[in-house]
Amino acid sequence: MHHVVVVASLFLSFGCKSDAPVRPPEQQATSYLGQPLGSFVAMNQPDATRYFVSGIFGLEAQTWRWTGREAKLRLRLNETESMKYVMKFAVPGPLIAANGPVRISIRINDTNFDELRYAKDGVYEVEKPVPSRLLKADAENIVAVEVDKPLPGQNGPELGLILVHAGFRPQS
Repeated sequence: MHHVVVVASLFLSFGCKSDAPVRPPEQQATSYLGQPLGSFVAMNQPDATRYFVSGIFGLEAQTWRWTGREAKLRLRLNETESMKYVMKFAVPGPLIAANGPVRISIRINDTNFDELRYAKDGVYEVEKPVPSRLLKADAENIVAVEVDKPLPGQNGPELGLILVHAGFRPQS
């Protein structure tokens, strides 16, 4: 027993002595959080994927991305008054050829915002005022864009729209 006490006291005495100064830990950087999200995202901006919740695929032609049946974005707003929703997208020819006219539903924070119908392929831009009651100030807002009849996936996901940019802008 005497040997155990001697060994334990030696261990404790050596373990408690240190030449290193004791300081509180330094403030850790939170660079992994990056910059706060903005209210608008172009599909080709370097940090675009930070805005994606689901249903948005890889960058194509350095400009646009396919969406699935439903694409969800998260956008941060500081203000909710006098905002408009802006979205540039294309309805691809094969989608119209396979399914006829398509319906695109837009929801903001789980509330129906707009429904668009297209019988012809082409590039479109939507700009529509958003009632402030649909938006959350100083918070993330979720926008969901859903295509009623996407192209069936062949060895991959269903394909909906070609998305160029989307988000909120102040009304001019």
